[in-house]
Amino acid sequence: MKKLFLFLYILLTPSVFWAKHIVGGDITYEVKSFTTTSNRYAFTMHIYRDSLSVGGAYFDDPANISIYNSRTGQIVKSINVGLNGVKSVLRPDYPCLIPPKIAVQDGVYFFETDLDIINDTYIVVYQRCCRNETINNLIDPGSIGASYTVEITGFSQQVHNNSPTFKQFPPIVICGGFPLNFDHSAVDKEGDQLVYKFCLPNSGGGRTSGNKCSDNVPIPACWPPFGTVTYKEPEYSFLKPLPGDPIVVINSNTGIITGTPTEEGIFVVSVCVEEYRNGKLLSVLKRDFQFKVSDCKPTVLGKVKADSVKGKTYFLNQCGEKNLMISNLSLDRAVIKDFRFEVNLKKPTNEIYTTWEPTIVFPDTGVYKGGLFLNPGTECADTIDLVFSIFDAVKSDFEYKYDTCIAGPVTFTDKSNSPNGKIINWRWDFGDGKDATLRNTTHLYDNPGNKNVTLFIEDLRRCKASKVQDFNWQPAPPILIIQPSTFAGCTPSDVIFKNLSKPIDSTYITRWTFGDGGTSDKISPTYSYKSPGLYSVSLEVTSPIGCKISRTFKDWIKISQGSKADFDYMPEKITQFNPIVSFNDLSQNTTRWQWFLGSKGYSTRQNPIYTFRDTGLQRIKLVTNNQYGCLDSVIKFIDVIPEITYFLPNAFTPNNDGTNDGFKGKGITEGMRRFSLKIWNRWGEMIFETLSPDESWNGRKFNTGEDSPQGVYLCIVNYVSPRGQPFEIKGYATLIR
Repeated sequence: MKKLFLFLYILLTPSVFWAKHIVGGDITYEVKSFTTTSNRYAFTMHIYRDSLSVGGAYFDDPANISIYNSRTGQIVKSINVGLNGVKSVLRPDYPCLIPPKIAVQDGVYFFETDLDIINDTYIVVYQRCCRNETINNLIDPGSIGASYTVEITGFSQQVHNNSPTFKQFPPIVICGGFPLNFDHSAVDKEGDQLVYKFCLPNSGGGRTSGNKCSDNVPIPACWPPFGTVTYKEPEYSFLKPLPGDPIVVINSNTGIITGTPTEEGIFVVSVCVEEYRNGKLLSVLKRDFQFKVSDCKPTVLGKVKADSVKGKTYFLNQCGEKNLMISNLSLDRAVIKDFRFEVNLKKPTNEIYTTWEPTIVFPDTGVYKGGLFLNPGTECADTIDLVFSIFDAVKSDFEYKYDTCIAGPVTFTDKSNSPNGKIINWRWDFGDGKDATLRNTTHLYDNPGNKNVTLFIEDLRRCKASKVQDFNWQPAPPILIIQPSTFAGCTPSDVIFKNLSKPIDSTYITRWTFGDGGTSDKISPTYSYKSPGLYSVSLEVTSPIGCKISRTFKDWIKISQGSKADFDYMPEKITQFNPIVSFNDLSQNTTRWQWFLGSKGYSTRQNPIYTFRDTGLQRIKLVTNNQYGCLDSVIKFIDVIPEITYFLPNAFTPNNDGTNDGFKGKGITEGMRRFSLKIWNRWGEMIFETLSPDESWNGRKFNTGEDSPQGVYLCIVNYVSPRGQPFEIKGYATLIR
């Protein structure tokens, strides 16, 4: 029964497991009427939730509110209260900051009930789990809930007192690094004294709440005294719930919370309001809520394009020019209503510029100071300092030197100078995808052609310059390198000569001689040797300006007499009835033979004889070799023709004596396709048909009807051979009885 009750409870209250983002709440009361023994109270409860979080809390409808006698711990009433309405909590107005997107909803519950006037204190409580997992200042916040309470003392009951009510809910987001000044005070109808303080938040519901029960929504609420949350001490406590400089505090008389939060995150805060009349405690109102501290973007931010930035000071350098245009990157231009640049050009008064990106004309080199003022004199204003450094131009220059005839490294010598001080950075771009950072350097090019070289320099004042020079680099290679370095082959042999010499391209004259009278002018040719012998190869390269280099590679190519494979065979027509084939070697310059005969045959004889077991095309490969190790091969195909022999008998005697009782053709029928045998009597009536060459006619009509009379019957046979050739045979069957 307990399990059934638990199942029904979960089924009927689906919001129990959707409660991870409750962010605060409070309960207040008002006396509507009274007698000498009781008061009728109107209670209002506000519960706040984060409405943007995925999988966040829904408002309980109904919500269970319990009323306890705080001294005895006995429950007085347990009331289910329906949700009266939901409204959005406005985000605080930051005129000069843009807080992140966040949304909070206020669920309002209202109910009335009568309570007897007693000397003890009533505690009105609503408990609910759970808090945000991302809360920074609590231990295991996602597993604990909260108890939202208000206390009504015996004295308050006797004087029919109304509780104070808060003026407004705390800001749902506050901007880190900016001063907080929030009025968290309450209003009291009777004008009683109110004392404000940070107090320890209560837990309520949840697996590790520290309370006497652990349901997500305890019904009725757990009895007092209530458990409390655990702060991550010593960094946080209920008196110092979030870091700040100055620290965040609440004024006990005014209820104003001040301080400058210094850390982003979510922080649980609890404010207690003690209500006194003539020094006697009337009630304790407690509000539990979250402060979300975020990084807020300023709506007005001064910024310019600069060489470096230090704090709010922007450093702008100019080299070789006295005119400097300021690139204004300030934000947000839509809300910048007034702005000006001021620059001290070493005159009696500053120069003022009111264009968005002014050009400043400096009288000479030197250091000048200025500033940018955005929305001056308003709440949303910003100012940055500007420091201008005007320097003389730096000059980049260099020399180059190389051997124009024989390829070698090019020497580059820096000739740059700067009037501002020492040059500290050099970068050479050699125009071939490679570079260097030495002041003086050398570089060896791989390929000839026009070279576009740039020297970039930078001096101590960060002034930069560059110089570009072109020159035509086309020397002859210092050495001729060819692949392969040696070659041995058989006639005929195609040799690929790969020219690895550098530099060389199509503007160079290349001359090859291959030792057998053949020549080529290609850079990397392919040449075919057709006769055996030992050959020397020569190469000569001439650069575009006439510098030559040549080299002979003696006895580099060795060509041996090659083998030539060939064969024929007998007989010309080969069938399954005549599958024996004689092979006749016709090869030249051959001493060894390897025959691959069909899928299974093999022989090393010069002229083998082989019997084929299968019909169809047979692949014959002959591989030959000679005393020089020269190989050759030839492939031919032999067709072993599948033949069919089929003939019809003249007569048959269907007398069931076991001899010649059926009529059918005879022969070799393997591979026969689309066979049919049809038989007609002399009146043109078909009396038998079969599609199988193995089925006989037994003399009856279609082999099952009445006996056919003795006589001569017409027969027609059709079939297709294994190679797809159609055949038709006509004959006569003589039936003898």
